[in-house]
Amino acid sequence: MALRAKADVWLARPWQCQHRMRALGTTAAPATKALQPFEAIPLYSRNKWLKMIQILREQGQENLHLEMHQAFQELGPIFRYSIGRTQVVSVMMPEDAEKLHQVESMHPYRMHLEPWVAHREQRGLRRGVFLLNGPEWRFNRLRLNPNVLSPKAVQKFVPMVDMVARDFLEALKKKVFQNARGSLTMDVQQSLFNYSIEASNFILFGERLGLLGHDLSPGNLKFIHALHSMFKTTTQLMFLPRSLTHWTSSRVWKEHFESWDIIFEYASRCIWKVHQELRLGNPQTYSGIVAELISQGALPLDAIRANSIELTAGSVDTTTSPLLMTLFELARNPDIQRALRQESLAAEASIAANPQRAMSDLPLLRAALKETLRLYPVGGFLERILRSDLVLQNYHVPAGVLKSFQVETLRQEDVQMVYRFVLMPTSSPLLTFRPVS
Repeated sequence: MALRAKADVWLARPWQCQHRMRALGTTAAPATKALQPFEAIPLYSRNKWLKMIQILREQGQENLHLEMHQAFQELGPIFRYSIGRTQVVSVMMPEDAEKLHQVESMHPYRMHLEPWVAHREQRGLRRGVFLLNGPEWRFNRLRLNPNVLSPKAVQKFVPMVDMVARDFLEALKKKVFQNARGSLTMDVQQSLFNYSIEASNFILFGERLGLLGHDLSPGNLKFIHALHSMFKTTTQLMFLPRSLTHWTSSRVWKEHFESWDIIFEYASRCIWKVHQELRLGNPQTYSGIVAELISQGALPLDAIRANSIELTAGSVDTTTSPLLMTLFELARNPDIQRALRQESLAAEASIAANPQRAMSDLPLLRAALKETLRLYPVGGFLERILRSDLVLQNYHVPAGVLKSFQVETLRQEDVQMVYRFVLMPTSSPLLTFRPVS
């Protein structure tokens, strides 16, 4: 038994008309062979005060990706602008990204997510890899890699993800069969959000939240609400200086801090339980990333807590949105959906015996996920602060300048996208699920 997803076509709408798009850089001056100074880089100017008012009114900057796309269309593959006293250079060509990585040291520097950092500083809490730079970032990253990113670590926690995925599908099929019409049309985004949280929490702390059933405890429900609130307030605060929003958005800051406090309280409780159980004896089976880190003494407990919280927060939206858009694209491309189903049926026995084989036995599925990430990139841009001078597109870029990489796709999207911490659809497309024999 499998499920087939069908999208409501009337919801699809292009965010930009293809015939209005100009060739990249058609209005920019042609590059000369002589090295140009930094001041010669095309300038993207905008009224700062009007922009601040717009961000405050809209509680975020949802069209950031469209503004950057338009700037590249008008100014060419490189342009500069300022954020307060910070000079920013934006580029989009792969060769420029390659040049940056060639001059990067072992300690890359990037801009901080100010609302998150403000909470850590105000509460005197440790930061994790998401909010660190320099040697401290590298110290934490090297100790996390063996238990989070290495193939050996992935093999350990894939069965846990598989268990949650199977429970998610069973819950979905149950809803489908409870409908007398034999189908179910729904906004699946919240369900995917719950699946992502459930899987993330399980592989980190070795504990199920109960989000896929009806046994959610009041404490876990409070944690989920805090996560939603944290993401919402992050988008309201991240584009403006704290010195301004401290006066204009004091209620939002209060909600943001209280949400983080609940998240930290929850993580502390989970880590304490893992630590107590480990003191009673080493488990005979793998029980999650946090248990491995504590057993190895790889990091202090407060560092483990900081990193586990950032791994949870960083994995939720970045998993939910790509899964949603993958289902949407498969629903619009039934031939690909059928081919994926045939591939999964052929590999069902081998994967059931060894879930790790999903990485090798489902090449079309991997390709579909990669194509989704190309069409709907999770991050609209990547940032680095240069530690040495660099020449890009024949312009001299001095050290200390923030460099932003625009992630672009080769074709127009058919769903209007907005930037809310990650790139996501402005309204979740409805999907219809039907059983197929």
